[in-house]
Amino acid sequence: MSIWLYLAASVGLAAAQAETGRDWAETLRVDATAIHDAVASSHPGMVNPDDPSFSSTNETQYALALDRARTARSFADYFFAIQHYTAAFDDGHLGFGVFGATPDQVRAWPGFIAGDDGSRGLVVTRAEAWSGVSVGAHLKSCDGRDAFQIGKDRVGARFGRWELASQRAIFAAMVMLDTGDPYVAPIRHCVFDSEGGEVSIDLDWRTAEPGFFSRYKVFDSPPRQVTGMRRQDDGAYWITLPTFNGNPESDDGRALEALLAEISAQADALRHAPTIVFDLRGNGGGSSAWSARIAEAIWGAGAFEHAQEPPMTVVWRASEANVQSLRHGLKKRDVNGNLSPGTREWYRASIAGLEAAIAKGDDRWIIPPSVGDDPGNADAAPYHPPVGKVFVLTDEACMSACLDAVDLWGRLGATPIGHETGADTIYMEVRDINVPSGLGQMSLPMKFYIGRARGHNQPVAPVHRFEGDMNDTAVLETWVSGLAIEARDPN
Repeated sequence: MSIWLYLAASVGLAAAQAETGRDWAETLRVDATAIHDAVASSHPGMVNPDDPSFSSTNETQYALALDRARTARSFADYFFAIQHYTAAFDDGHLGFGVFGATPDQVRAWPGFIAGDDGSRGLVVTRAEAWSGVSVGAHLKSCDGRDAFQIGKDRVGARFGRWELASQRAIFAAMVMLDTGDPYVAPIRHCVFDSEGGEVSIDLDWRTAEPGFFSRYKVFDSPPRQVTGMRRQDDGAYWITLPTFNGNPESDDGRALEALLAEISAQADALRHAPTIVFDLRGNGGGSSAWSARIAEAIWGAGAFEHAQEPPMTVVWRASEANVQSLRHGLKKRDVNGNLSPGTREWYRASIAGLEAAIAKGDDRWIIPPSVGDDPGNADAAPYHPPVGKVFVLTDEACMSACLDAVDLWGRLGATPIGHETGADTIYMEVRDINVPSGLGQMSLPMKFYIGRARGHNQPVAPVHRFEGDMNDTAVLETWVSGLAIEARDPN
């Protein structure tokens, strides 16, 4: 799920899940235990010697969740405790969400909203006169903590990875709001730098009115892009890829297949175009097979010999639950025989490898680096690199398979532009697990990489950063056109 869809679905909604008569203490104990046991039995971090603190994080957070269960009396007590548990791993692939509405509605605010300033700080973006601060004021500290630490304590504790600029850009607007998290201490006094000098105020927390998020446009979610390709007046091709949904039976999957057919049919024109732009705004990932197939269609089958990844070892966590998830995935996705032969073979080989490891009593299945083709045979497969400039336009939502696309196309010569991406850990291949209460679902990776060029939770920084409104496609097109002209003639 993209981060923008998550925000639309979960933030500011009424707590419809709060069932009368439910024992929330027991619910939290049971679901936290299920999460603990799933992580312990099936997460690859437990068998990764380069992540020695992983197991202790699981135990520490489990103990904290059980302690919080002693006083849990509401849906909010349950919900926030589980979110804190999974966020502590700082892994975008390990998370928790509930089905339907959530309890994180804005209860109170101090009359202003602060957004990320791009350098680990907070700047006031909206303010009422009674707040005592004005738009543009920079927050220096609150109750003895700087802006970064306040954000990490209040919001990073729920979503993790506060060190990433992408996380702060997306979630910073929640830092100075009371969303009902019982495990976050209130803020009482703050100091700001403003045009008139330093301002020190005691915060005046007031009840937020219904419709707060929409009224103050707390999250300015971008419009959903439409998968497709269009040729511009100057001959450039703009390829919009808002998703890499791995389900070929979904609307997104069908749209991606249609786009691939169009790219293949116009491959020669694309190779001779002055510019190709891959627009990945809003793309939160899916299947890396899409970017590989696009690369093959444009660059040719030889692309993978000319842009090989560094040798990587893949380590799967060998557990019966993980292999069963793959069996189910193959059956579900290939129900109509729509899986590509390569994807079908990947499933079968992965299932067989895990089954063999489990049969031997191993807790991991290790796939050593594959030996690449002899560089002397690099020309054996067709390779037709585009003659023009190739740009990859990204925003903060880009992670997982979206990052894989940036990596692959980057090795083929594409230039990242726009905003810094999100990031992912080396833990991959996610499956979903329903918690015993039936209230929600956690996500759990099943394998990890050793030797990946892009590091653990390392984003991709743009070579050219766009400082305007990333939702304004017309302005972006003009900007990219200027970059292309400059690339062709720096003078």
